[in-house]
Amino acid sequence: MISSMLNFTVEVGAPELIRPEKSTPREFKYLSNIDDQTGLRNHIPFVHFLPPNVAMHNNDPVVMIKQALSKVLVFYYPVAGRLRNADKGKLVVDCCGEGVIFRGGNADITLKELCNIVDDDGLKPPFPEWDKLLVDDIWGSNFITDSPLLRMQVTELSCGGFVLAYTFNHCICDAYGAYQFIKAVSEFCSNPNQTAPSLLPTWGRETLKPRSPPIISYPHPEYETTYNIPTISYSESQFKILAQTSVFLSRTHISALKSNQKCPTFDAVSACLWRARTRTLIGPSPESSSTTTRLLFPVDTRFRYEPLLPEGYYGSAVVFPCAITKASKLVHKPLTYAASLISAVKNRVAENEYRASVLDFIEVNGRKGFCSEGAFVVSDMTRLRFMDLDFGWGSKAVYGGPARAGTGLVPGMVTSLVSHKNKEGVDGMLALVSLPSELVDKFHMEVRKEIGCVSLPKPVSAL
Repeated sequence: MISSMLNFTVEVGAPELIRPEKSTPREFKYLSNIDDQTGLRNHIPFVHFLPPNVAMHNNDPVVMIKQALSKVLVFYYPVAGRLRNADKGKLVVDCCGEGVIFRGGNADITLKELCNIVDDDGLKPPFPEWDKLLVDDIWGSNFITDSPLLRMQVTELSCGGFVLAYTFNHCICDAYGAYQFIKAVSEFCSNPNQTAPSLLPTWGRETLKPRSPPIISYPHPEYETTYNIPTISYSESQFKILAQTSVFLSRTHISALKSNQKCPTFDAVSACLWRARTRTLIGPSPESSSTTTRLLFPVDTRFRYEPLLPEGYYGSAVVFPCAITKASKLVHKPLTYAASLISAVKNRVAENEYRASVLDFIEVNGRKGFCSEGAFVVSDMTRLRFMDLDFGWGSKAVYGGPARAGTGLVPGMVTSLVSHKNKEGVDGMLALVSLPSELVDKFHMEVRKEIGCVSLPKPVSAL
């Protein structure tokens, strides 16, 4: 059980700018319409908790990771640059080599103590004292241009383990790109003498240029198409006023959802979360009948659309198809109804033309944000094996993956799914969610209802 009284001290050093170890090209790099769209002008944070290893007691993880980071930036040199404003609302990368932010720190707590304060699901978001483990974390759309694109902190624990936390500017990479980058850092920690990452990065954003003339061949309800509306900007406090929580779904729970709906894992889990969240926020009241609700879900186009993106591509390659229905239908119809909506949208956007249509839509309509009214985003990161990276430490992370809910531009809109194993060794997935604190218990109850069981652990939440 997490303790609200838990308190520990982290002494954090001054920020350093880590630059590429060798000289790199000074140039401007093109960003695709997917990279610099308004909806991705935010930051995505990740974290790894590494246990102590007696064989590594003479190794300093701060020094080790800092040196590996400098080597990796030679190959990923645009990450050491800055985003600049260009014509017609576009952004470009100024490959100026100014570097990324890095801090070292020390905490007077052990990894075992951190693990013992949580429930049987093991160490997972929300993490206690998160703001101390990544003091440069950024919420919302702050510091997009003229600012470091990566901010990293290594905090040594009193037991000899450490915490690696970092946040990427979403315009420079998506979750897959972040994993590709940090995997290269892990490789250089393991073997500082290797000459290059096992997978060489490729820029390749020109592959995603819009067509001339542009052809919008699909409707794109995922975007806000109302013209002349002011862009809403949320402060950090508006994100943090929401409570963060996570739901662990075991393979047994997921199998039950799938068998009840006879659909793929993502469709089943997303349908469950979508309906549970809608019931929580809106409820089955009569006035919800005219309320429209949308489910957006990022689809990685790296390996499925033509033209294929080059191997090693680390830019944002996701499109956001959208399922739409009335809230009253979603909460009153069987769960299979929600899953069928998701499956139908997935089938509809499977053709190569869909990504091209997105690029052209943004080119014609400008950088509109995602439609936020009644919208919910479920981002599937379960195939990204953050937890398998050991950074030369000789043991895998206790937790590795997204650091918190509350990513994106709109508070509470985005939920991330990540693979997870609980303290008992049971495999499953976590859903990272942020909600008003008074609704957290209700949300967990609604998820239990959807699964048809009462075996989900008691919810744990933190502001």
